[in-house]
Amino acid sequence: MVRRVLVVSAVLALAVVPTGARAPAAVRPPTAYVRVTPATGYANTTFVLSFRVSERTGGYGSSQRHDVLTASAPASARGCISTLYVRVPDASAGAHIRVTLAPRRLGGRWCKGVYHGRIEELQTPLCPRGALCPTYVLVRGIVGRFTLKVRDVSPAGADTTPPSFTGLKAAFACTPGPQRPGQTTPFTLSWQAATDDVTPSSQIVYDVYVSATPGAEDFSRQTWTTPAGVTSYRTPGLPSHGTFYFVVRARDSAGNQDRNVVEQRGVDPCY
Repeated sequence: MVRRVLVVSAVLALAVVPTGARAPAAVRPPTAYVRVTPATGYANTTFVLSFRVSERTGGYGSSQRHDVLTASAPASARGCISTLYVRVPDASAGAHIRVTLAPRRLGGRWCKGVYHGRIEELQTPLCPRGALCPTYVLVRGIVGRFTLKVRDVSPAGADTTPPSFTGLKAAFACTPGPQRPGQTTPFTLSWQAATDDVTPSSQIVYDVYVSATPGAEDFSRQTWTTPAGVTSYRTPGLPSHGTFYFVVRARDSAGNQDRNVVEQRGVDPCY
């Protein structure tokens, strides 16, 4: 049975404008290069898409703009993830966005073949609660295109061995002086490169988990995923002078993740 993931509402497929209401004129957003890591995977591989936002998304007065990621499997695919519809987090212009596509969280496994996808920018009205507003969905343009390449590997030849990884070595930040309201500080995490029997170290990615209490990381959902091949990662800003605990796990191109539980408390020696 074909499994569909996050089925798109009909209102997103067509722009609906009531009589007498006019949707704003379409202005195509600038296009962006979408990087896919790894370039090729298997049925259980977690892909990470990254791109730089060319223009701000979010509220624009009486309207709002959002990026959405869509993709379709080969027409002959059966019994696997056939379609994708994923909302991309809103961000400011120039921000570097990463979207993690984990097949288990999307409801199954990837189909063999090539998924052809794109990221579109949609504009919809932003209506106050209880107000009567026109209904429309305006496709402003395609932000970028991408492909997910999935190999067919027999069970006997599948890569099922996770990387060898010793875990996170250090987590530190520097916040001089007293904390100001709303102040945030990034942490820098560092480790030694993982190795794998199939995937080169340069293609291994790292999943980062964070918790406010020791041993409370949720390993079913990573907080961030790094680019491939790095041995350090600078997190987004976290509340300054807060207490945070980090675990980092390595993941190969086949989606195998090591299971280390090496935890480091983030330290901030600057205050």
